[in-house]
Amino acid sequence: MPYIEAFGRRYHISGKIFLPFDKNELERMEIQHKLYRHCLDGALTSTRLPLHTSQILDLGTGTGVWAIEMAARYPQAQITGVDVYPIQRRVGIPPNVKFEIDDVENPWKYPDNTFDFIHARSLAGGVRNWPALFRQVYNKLKPGGLFEMTEIALNIFDFDGKFAEAEMCPEFLQICRDLYKEVDMDFNPSPHVPDWLVEIDFEKVVQRSEILPLGNWAQDEKMKTRQRLVNKITNEDYCTLDNHCGLLFQKGGWTKAQYDALMPDFWKEIYSGDIRPYIRAVFTTARKPREESAS
Repeated sequence: MPYIEAFGRRYHISGKIFLPFDKNELERMEIQHKLYRHCLDGALTSTRLPLHTSQILDLGTGTGVWAIEMAARYPQAQITGVDVYPIQRRVGIPPNVKFEIDDVENPWKYPDNTFDFIHARSLAGGVRNWPALFRQVYNKLKPGGLFEMTEIALNIFDFDGKFAEAEMCPEFLQICRDLYKEVDMDFNPSPHVPDWLVEIDFEKVVQRSEILPLGNWAQDEKMKTRQRLVNKITNEDYCTLDNHCGLLFQKGGWTKAQYDALMPDFWKEIYSGDIRPYIRAVFTTARKPREESAS
């Protein structure tokens, strides 16, 4: 498919999607899927789905790995995966899975009250109007339908400080935030998601975070496993930061040389050995209210 290039990565031809779709990104998605499942103790969802679940929508399906694994777990359900990129697996697709190519911010073609469960994962960098997206989610869910969203929060914290307060690398992160404003996109929606969902009339909104260690400081086996997976997706081949930053920095007027000159100090702080850095996977769940019983 046609593409534009930024800092050696391939991006959507529109220039409006800040997530790449090259080979490295596909491999990173598969590793990230394993990481999310580890955070969920092997489960595919943070919320428990009813046995009668029959229609599931996966937003930002990527390679389709989540949809494919859900199909085995819920063989009675029809699962639809949607992504702006045609990068889904082509073999081993269960009969109850189908993939569609579309921008999730476009008006959805599905009738209202269609889905029992809508799942969204790692959409940051591809969504400009989060409340409008959530409104579509609400409308297309059946009454009582469930919504789940997962994002990696773009903050780096010190484990020895107060949880989610002792932020690291403030200079680099402030540069990123300034660039987010320039392109008018919120790359870190998680702090606002609960309020947005409540405003749209979702109920039972719950948000929880899981620590993802960076570097080499984890002690117990659970954290070591996460650390190993996180280090894989933050190395020079799959770097989550590069995924978001390539096109973002280029649009902000940066050259690749300027960006490369900025990064050594960033990584030096992360791997200094004096601190224990971590990022967070943020899971948000909500329910569309059930219809009122007839009086």
